[in-house]
Amino acid sequence: MAVGFKTAVSSVALSLAALGSAQAEVLDLSSLMGGANVFSFGNFSAPSADVEGSIVAAGNVTLSSYTVNLKNKDAYGHYALVAGGNLTYKGGDILNGDTYVGGKSSISNATTATPVQGGKSPVNFAKAEAKLKQASRQLDKLDNTGSAVEKWGGVYITGSNQAVEVFDISSSALNNSTYFNLSGISKSATLIVNVSGSSALFQGGYQAFDGYNVLFNFADATSLSINTGANVSVLAPKASVSGGQGVINGNVVVNSWASQVQINASNYFRATNVKGYTSAVPEPETYAMLLVGLGLIGFTARRKKATAAAQ
Repeated sequence: MAVGFKTAVSSVALSLAALGSAQAEVLDLSSLMGGANVFSFGNFSAPSADVEGSIVAAGNVTLSSYTVNLKNKDAYGHYALVAGGNLTYKGGDILNGDTYVGGKSSISNATTATPVQGGKSPVNFAKAEAKLKQASRQLDKLDNTGSAVEKWGGVYITGSNQAVEVFDISSSALNNSTYFNLSGISKSATLIVNVSGSSALFQGGYQAFDGYNVLFNFADATSLSINTGANVSVLAPKASVSGGQGVINGNVVVNSWASQVQINASNYFRATNVKGYTSAVPEPETYAMLLVGLGLIGFTARRKKATAAAQ
């Protein structure tokens, strides 16, 4: 094989390897959400309460007596609220950032920090949704570093004193328990809790998670209820949240939201290295283009070889 061909093949192979390991092991949930406090793939509605950071929703946004972005944590550069559909807003304030509405706006007894913008959306909703769903699936496949056992009305979690801990919990255990007990957990560790099952409930006391970098990942849940306060982030890309009460202090990703649960912005999930997680998988067409390039290199080499043999 000619040196030039070997070099070209090596270059393509290295490119493929580099793409497969791009940003390997870095879990940056906030970046995947564009910096939003809450990201909904569908509609977002609430009869009261507030989101301290920014709201991004691909569907309609319907709010009343509501405050958005008090903590000035914009999404996608400078947006306090992004609605892919219509915005209906009755009473409240959108603060410290721009408002984008893809459809129609109906605003009464409410203020926005800047005039409502239209036109081209600042968010590629389909792409963002695909990446967040992919992240949830990948996290769900991670190997456990410890155990989580339901007993005595609670969930007892035992770690292995690592910087990043991964645990599996069934939704039934989550639904039936009213407290958590943690042991073997290093100070300020990242805790990824993968919850299995189609319907899940936050209830009881979550104080055990205070001071840790915590993400509850619901890869399969289509329904999620919240009836407590918790300093955790929530990744539930298939789940609809409705009713309930309480406070989630962290990033929130859902399929749809119709709840008065407050969402706070002082406890975003911190980007961290997670063994076995790959944050950026190239688009299929990128792989295809590289493989086509490799095929062309092979075709050129065979043609040169045939030409040389005929001379």
